[in-house]
Formats: sequence, structure tokens, C-alpha cells
Amino acid sequence: MHAENGKPSQNDYCFISYMEVRERIITECSKMMMSVGITSMTMDNVAHACGISKRTLYEVFPDKRTLITECIKHYHEVKNAEVRDIFEHADNCFVAMIQVYSRAKTMYESTSVAFVNDIKRLYPDIFEQHINNEKVTVNGLANVLRQAQDEGLVIKRINPEIAAYLFVMSMRELHNSSNAAKYGFKMSDLFEQVFISFLRGCATIKGIEMIDSFESQQQNQ
Repeated sequence: MHAENGKPSQNDYCFISYMEVRERIITECSKMMMSVGITSMTMDNVAHACGISKRTLYEVFPDKRTLITECIKHYHEVKNAEVRDIFEHADNCFVAMIQVYSRAKTMYESTSVAFVNDIKRLYPDIFEQHINNEKVTVNGLANVLRQAQDEGLVIKRINPEIAAYLFVMSMRELHNSSNAAKYGFKMSDLFEQVFISFLRGCATIKGIEMIDSFESQQQNQ
């Protein structure tokens, strides 16, 4: 609550400070667990990265499980907000899909396989929530493909739900696979090839012309 003179009260300052610390913890913990996995991430590491005491960390998040749950929730909230912003400002569905793919590739490349394996093994219920959000991604992509069909960019006989599911699963399995290194492939190149194959495989002649035009513009920048 605010003081009568309109200035923030001491309680306001305490609340602002608490929220700032909470946000900093979630930010640092998210980066850490995505890069090294949950097993290698300790509460001591998180406190040190945030520049706070371990006692302060436990005052905000009582245990590691609660912290991880909030980080996963925050991750999906940020992702969904960024994707919505892309589709609201993109010129057409294909441009939006390319921009979303670029964002997803960056996220996949910065997320360690250890994170996926750790959360699946140690916190199966949290992992289930993580996968459920993947369904949101599939449904969102299916809606975009359906809109692209209406715009004459995607072949009508393609089932948007199945195509979206196959693409998302391909990206996930590719990220979890360790076989690529045996063939000397870079993961970033594999992601790009999967996406290009998917997009061109779905596209009509009009869609392919639009993809070619966009790629030409990107190369000339």
C-alpha cells in the first residue's frame, strides 16, 4: 500500500525489492539449468550467480523443485509472448514461421540434452507439464498452416495437425540425438535442413516463390 502523501511506503519498497530478486533468480536459474542441466545446477550455484545469500534464495524459493517449476513456467510464458508478437507483426504466415523457426533454433542450440534428461528422470510430473506446452506449440503451428492454406501458400491436401506434430517431434528428436556428431554434422545445419524441407514440402508454387524471395532478401542483407 502507498503512504498518504502518495510516496511509496516501506512495504512497497520491500515488495519491489522482493520481485526484483525473484526475477533475477528465475533469469539466472533458467540460463543455468538450460545450459548445464538440473543435476549440475545447485542452489549454491544459483545464489552465487545472483549475488545473493543462500538464505535469501530459500526465502524466495523454499526448495529446488519450486524454483525449477517457476523457471519452466517463465520459459513458456516468454516463448509464447514472443511468438505471439512475431505473428502479430509479420507480413504473412511464412515470414512469421521463418522468424519463429529462427527463435526456436537459437533456443534448441542453447539448451543442453542434460536438461531434458534430468527433468525427465528427476521430475517426471514437471516434464509432463513441459511436454503439454509442446502441444500448445503443435496446435499453434497447425493454426498457422491452416491460415497459410487459406492464403494459397500451403497445399490443401496436407493435414495441418499431422504436419505440425511431425515437425515439432522431428525438431525435438533431433535435439535429443547424439548421432549427428558421428557424421560430422553441425546441429544448427541439421535444424535448418529439417525446417527448409518441412516448409518447402508443404508449400504451393506460390508459397515456394515467397520462400525464395524471402531467402534472397536475407542473403542480400
